[in-house]
Amino acid sequence: MVILKHIWDSVINFIFPQQCCICKNFLGESGYLCISCASKFDVISEPKCACCGYPFEFKLKSKNKKLLCPNCIKKPYKFDGAISAVRYDDFAKKIILPFKHGDKTQYAKPISTIMIMAGRKFKDEIDVIIPVPIHLTRMLKRKYNQASLLSTYISKAYQKPVLYSTLLRSKSTPSQGHMSEKERKQNVSGVFVVKKNQRIKGKNILLIDDVFTTGATVNECTKILKKSGANKVFVLTFARVIK
Repeated sequence: MVILKHIWDSVINFIFPQQCCICKNFLGESGYLCISCASKFDVISEPKCACCGYPFEFKLKSKNKKLLCPNCIKKPYKFDGAISAVRYDDFAKKIILPFKHGDKTQYAKPISTIMIMAGRKFKDEIDVIIPVPIHLTRMLKRKYNQASLLSTYISKAYQKPVLYSTLLRSKSTPSQGHMSEKERKQNVSGVFVVKKNQRIKGKNILLIDDVFTTGATVNECTKILKKSGANKVFVLTFARVIK
């Protein structure tokens, strides 16, 4: 059966060759990103904040292995660690925006593949995966939750279950695209609820989203998850807005 599947996939790729989702060049084999485009993402690497994952511009010498950025020193987030795979720049937008707003759900695979590599240190620390939810009205309009699609692939790689309906968004709120940090915090305050909290009691959770902007959304999610009994909450996103 494996051989037959390989032959079938080869035939399909010959008749309908895959294209890179960014540059549209044809790929030699099945996939969605060519090597050239994959190498153009601005990957976030060390050194970075031990809490929120914000990258430092230069290496810092300190006896404290858990270096924090000024924002986390002043007012720490509620989650226990966050990792974003790449910087949210004009190139990253070429795959994120079509995925999030253009029905390109197939882009979940290449995006999640990059996230899986970036967040691999969380694999052995977590018990379950939870996607950041969207409200029902937005789900009906968009037809899918991008965080849930990413969670499905990450779940397979990390071999951890996804709790799709444990964390819910109880209120429909305006899009946060052009809001300030303060407005974002107010916009998501009190909008998340947990159902069947026994499923997360004492658990270490990996919270999944596509973009980390100010952290207001994932921080608010963390608050309700911990209030409902979660032990630790880690955050993994594809891109991080760097100001």
